[in-house]
Amino acid sequence: MVKEDWIEVRLLVPLGLEEEAACFLTEFSGRGVILEDERGPEAGALIRAYFRPEEFGAWQQEEIQKYLQGLGSRDLLPLGLELRRVAQEDWATAWKAHFRALKVTPRLVVRPPWEEYASAPGELVITIYPAMAFGTGRHPSTLLCLQALEEVWGWALPEDPKPWQVLDVGTGSGILALAAARLGAGVLAIDVDPEAVAAALENVRLNALEDRVWVEATPLTALRQQFALILANLTAPDLLEMAEALTASLLSGGALIISGFLQEDRPLLEDRFLGLGVKKTGFLTAEDWGALILRRL
Repeated sequence: MVKEDWIEVRLLVPLGLEEEAACFLTEFSGRGVILEDERGPEAGALIRAYFRPEEFGAWQQEEIQKYLQGLGSRDLLPLGLELRRVAQEDWATAWKAHFRALKVTPRLVVRPPWEEYASAPGELVITIYPAMAFGTGRHPSTLLCLQALEEVWGWALPEDPKPWQVLDVGTGSGILALAAARLGAGVLAIDVDPEAVAAALENVRLNALEDRVWVEATPLTALRQQFALILANLTAPDLLEMAEALTASLLSGGALIISGFLQEDRPLLEDRFLGLGVKKTGFLTAEDWGALILRRL
């Protein structure tokens, strides 16, 4: 049997842009990509995507170079593009070898389905299949949300008689919803991206949490229920646009965790949300990213 070769595209981008670049390459290639571990502030982050030879030609290379040029026009460095030819077995090995179990908070551990993990007392394990949807637990904004979730979970949140106490907006891979479910919540996870919904559903199944997490392709504005806790790991423009709907969906005394924005966007977001009747109770930061913990008065 002839071994199939693949084109490996290696994209070097500045730290903090790895998820954006990964989403670009994911959509461009139509399959999952590999995000290398951070290699120091000067080296940047490496993303690897794979194409069959018939899928990758001059046009595809030109489009990726245009994407890099766009980053360069914003004075974002380092940047780099390298193409390699690899065997299919090498791709499969690299894909799985990169994703190992990772302790993301004092209590939460994220592991891929192919790696066994012996949890210590008090640890909660989440299984995530790294695929096309945002959220493997390695990006700072996801880590901040998970840390904020653990902090908020110790609060006296309002009781909600409905089955879904927590809302995860823009669930992506479902990692935040699964973390809340592992802590004991009933979670409604929503996303308007069909690929994200499919990825989240698969991860819910992998964790056997079908009785605690419900995933829907539903816009936030279509919901009528209010929630004791809302998680929203989105971009700053999305958070600003959805601010009114997010706060309106929060029960009195409930908590709202927003992340996915850079620290420079914090003042604008604080003004927007505090003007809607919530108060700031905490701010977490990692690298240039931030997460706000808010509570409805």
